Amino acid sequence: ELPQGFNLAQTTKVLSEIQQRASKHKEIQHLVTNLGSQGMIDTGTNLASSDVKLVDKKLRKKSTAEMVNILTRELSDIPNARIKVSAASSMGGDESPVVFFLQGQDNDRLESIKKEVFEQIYSTPGLVNLDTSTRSGSSELTLYPRREKMAEIGASVYDLAMALRASVEGMVSTQFREAGNQYDIKLSLDEEAVDSPEKIMNLSITIFGKSYLLSQLADVNFAPGINKITHRDRYKSIEFTADVARGANLGDVVSGVKQRLDEINYPNGYGAVWGGDAEMLTSTVTDMLRTFLLAVLLTYMLLAAILESFAQPLLIMATVPLALIGVILALLFAGQSMNLFSMMSIIMLVGIVVNNAILILDYVNVKRKLGFSAHDALLEAGELKLKPIIMSTLSIVVGMLPMVLGIGGSGKEFRQSMGIVSVGGLIVSTFLTLVIIPAFYYLTTRDLHKIEQ
Repeated sequence: ELPQGFNLAQTTKVLSEIQQRASKHKEIQHLVTNLGSQGMIDTGTNLASSDVKLVDKKLRKKSTAEMVNILTRELSDIPNARIKVSAASSMGGDESPVVFFLQGQDNDRLESIKKEVFEQIYSTPGLVNLDTSTRSGSSELTLYPRREKMAEIGASVYDLAMALRASVEGMVSTQFREAGNQYDIKLSLDEEAVDSPEKIMNLSITIFGKSYLLSQLADVNFAPGINKITHRDRYKSIEFTADVARGANLGDVVSGVKQRLDEINYPNGYGAVWGGDAEMLTSTVTDMLRTFLLAVLLTYMLLAAILESFAQPLLIMATVPLALIGVILALLFAGQSMNLFSMMSIIMLVGIVVNNAILILDYVNVKRKLGFSAHDALLEAGELKLKPIIMSTLSIVVGMLPMVLGIGGSGKEFRQSMGIVSVGGLIVSTFLTLVIIPAFYYLTTRDLHKIEQ
């Protein structure tokens, strides 16, 4: 983005320099340039955008995030250019992960609040490429009607606007028909007659059959224009967009921005509403939590029906929090963040980690029916079921090792967190299950064993 007033030729010159610098990298396959616009809404002679296509992951050593940092650093010294380099969104498209809207009713009031919000959140840790949707537009002529004078002649602002439009823009006065086709004929003044404020002030305006000079009915002044007006949920809105720095977590960045936004004292009728990946993250966490609770409930109901008991399934379900310990440790050790794929893996673990406890307690129940004490039954079950438990756990862990190590083509970053969560939760829950579940069972049944004796 170049400053207002730059033409397409100047924009093309800067864009050519950007392409020349970027094309030196062998990791870039090609660039697709869009001159004069940034997306579907933002247009102007000072705007341009480029989509960069990297070669396949197998053919390059640098990741997408590394290429973003390299290009940002190399293009930062281009004068008069505001350059933003960001990776494509994980959900597709080029929308920034951090998006929120400042909403209200008055554009001037929103602009003043925008400056305060920008200064407040600019230094948030992990936040980069902070930008807003509004810019200072080109200067424009603004007419301020003299309402007292117009009231004297019985005219309204609408009458003045229509008369001015007929002179500057022109009005369709009649149609021309030929060979079954109809063409509108619009009458207007020459461009030379309205190319300066003085000429506009001396325009002759006809209202109710009488002619007046525009200077008699209105004052004309220069005023800064607005490049665009965005509406969201029926409110005038200013969109804030930003990216997450490499190594930072989206959830932590969003929490930091929210905390700083809450410190701002908004006027009545004004506030911030979240969108983009931040809004999706909030709804995803809620949905995944609901799904997790449903998975735990269905697993408990199934175990209660199989074991014909309401108490023992509670012991078996104790393996789920044990698995969560492994999940947290694995994410911390691998330096991964909690994302959609991690949460999906946690839900998947609910149905996996209970298997080891089922093997132990099912065998204990059989031995108890044969007259064994809880202590002896647990000792024998632990000895006999240790081998199948270790074998089943190792088979799952070894099968997920390629996913954990990030072996594969594009998209392995997303799959890797799923493998890390699954393997970490499974290993920790397996070892803790062999110790904690038998201990819980013995503590809850030894009193009953004494009464039987």
